[in-house]
Amino acid sequence: MNWPELSIDDFPPRRDDEPSSLRQDIIDELSDHFACALNRELLKNPDEQLAKQRVLNQFGDPIKIARQLWLDAMKEKIMSQRIMTGVSVTMAVCGFIVVGMVWSMMKDSQAFNTRMMAQMTEIANRRVSEVQTESAAVEMNQVSFQLVQGKEDGRPGGGFAGKLTKIGDNTDSFTLKEESNAEGKLDFGKLPWGVYSLNVIAPWGETYHNDLTVLPGRNFSQTIVCPSAAPVEVPVRFEVEWPDDLKSDDWLLLCDFRPRPIDSGLSALSRKIGAELWTRPYPNPLDGTWDYSMACLINQKNQVFRCPLDQNRRFQNIDIGKLEARQTINMIEGDQYLLPVMYLLYRQDLADLQLDNPNVEESSVSFMVLNHSRESLRLISPANLNLQNAAIFGGPNNVDATTLIVTHRKIGALNAAVREENKGTQNVSGRPFAYSSGIQFRKLLKFTAAKDQDNVWKIKLPELEQLKIPEGTKQVEANGSGGGFF
Repeated sequence: MNWPELSIDDFPPRRDDEPSSLRQDIIDELSDHFACALNRELLKNPDEQLAKQRVLNQFGDPIKIARQLWLDAMKEKIMSQRIMTGVSVTMAVCGFIVVGMVWSMMKDSQAFNTRMMAQMTEIANRRVSEVQTESAAVEMNQVSFQLVQGKEDGRPGGGFAGKLTKIGDNTDSFTLKEESNAEGKLDFGKLPWGVYSLNVIAPWGETYHNDLTVLPGRNFSQTIVCPSAAPVEVPVRFEVEWPDDLKSDDWLLLCDFRPRPIDSGLSALSRKIGAELWTRPYPNPLDGTWDYSMACLINQKNQVFRCPLDQNRRFQNIDIGKLEARQTINMIEGDQYLLPVMYLLYRQDLADLQLDNPNVEESSVSFMVLNHSRESLRLISPANLNLQNAAIFGGPNNVDATTLIVTHRKIGALNAAVREENKGTQNVSGRPFAYSSGIQFRKLLKFTAAKDQDNVWKIKLPELEQLKIPEGTKQVEANGSGGGFF
């Protein structure tokens, strides 16, 4: 099939330094590319004119593409001629400038050497011991911390490990480790001035971090408020506001509190003690440390079930009849539980919660969701969400909103109903679906679990009609996206 029709005359005038076969090579390559694209389109639609139009819409005018490819191939030779001329002129100018600078520096150097000789004669007459004593006194400074528990005037915090690292190059950097004594004193002795990184670690693993600057000739001291005991489990109660179209015992809400990447590590449990923020990594069941409910199922009565996970903290198939329904569930004390993803499920989804294909990793599963304003669609992979730099196509990179994902059984039924209703009519938007797989909230939901307070975590769910994609919504194009997770 001789399409598209291209000839050597469609190119710019021939240059002397142009390869003889360049134009024909470009024509052959473009012809093969467009022919292959046309064959693919003909497999979808036998109408040859429509198929050609779709190929042109996808790739553009072949003559313009051929000219651009010719320009890209010849750009280096064209520009090299111009660059060589500019470089020659620049080098000549620089040569004159360098000669002038060398002459000026020689004159300045003579005057500087004369002054330096006079100063060195004066310094040599000073007592060497006095100079060394003054230098040592200026460079070394006392660095210490006072640890108190619970509040500013609390009892001393003894037994806390401290690690102080001087920030600098390889020759200047060093690390010191100390432990606070019974009076809560964490003393690192006399140290040179500079910038330091401090980590204070409680006996149960919580960590306080701060960067500090020690100024020349000034001692450094600071009071740090520490936790008086390890964080404990506290009861948490959920209050989910279900819209009318979801008020059925068949529906369950799965809240995913599993740890997510954030900055250079993982998001961590944290709590504020006084003005200080103390954090600890998420507990690891494999090393025997205590764990918390990383995923919770909530029914219409606001009863909560602890969702079981495998050893890699991935979802497992669930028999809800074997799970214990509770009015509250215990969570580890913390100021900020982040909820980036929720799943709205049918009860029958729980028996097949994992991927249908066991050879497909959970990280490859993605969903097309609406943003909160319903102006654009975003492709989100929940397993790969990073709270600072998420794998999102077609939207901003920062994950600053909770996403609700609805079971594909419901979304599939809604889309099928729309297709049935529109059967025989032309789909103006051209989209194969009318409902997205989910929608983002206005902000990222955050919850607190604290002692001596009623921990009620409230969630208001949107109506399913909010998942309907409005006309004019910006559509995301992505290749190789995964299927539905549920």
